[in-house]
Amino acid sequence: MLSLLPQSEGYLPLYILFVGTTAIINAVQSYTTLSYTQRLYPGTAATSKSKPANPALTSPVTPLSARTFGTWTFAVGAVRIFAAYHINEPSWYHLQIISNLIGAVHYFLEAFVYKTSPPSGPWLAPVIVSWIGTGWSIAQYNFYLK
Repeated sequence: MLSLLPQSEGYLPLYILFVGTTAIINAVQSYTTLSYTQRLYPGTAATSKSKPANPALTSPVTPLSARTFGTWTFAVGAVRIFAAYHINEPSWYHLQIISNLIGAVHYFLEAFVYKTSPPSGPWLAPVIVSWIGTGWSIAQYNFYLK
């Protein structure tokens, strides 16, 4: 079973594989239910200081937007899985860094500009994952791209 894991040195490829696999699972979820995506994007009513609203009632998420989000998440997951196995190839290494940065920018815009996702709870997971992946990849750049 260990032979199926990336064979490169270090733990970064394993982290990238884990994050990519998690993204694929989240993508499937986006096609099957709106609940998680609505919790992630509960809408502007949920970001106010008043009583917390029900995301199923206030979220701007539609079945189409959830599937679009799922498609993006699947594509990013595939990039990260390929990058985990090709960590020493500059193109794959750069693509997985860029995918992390795009995700971080997206979530920051949704929280602080569009105000559809409060910077807490479900919002924290993808933001933390993207910053860990970006920071770790930059720190290890010369190790993997000798």
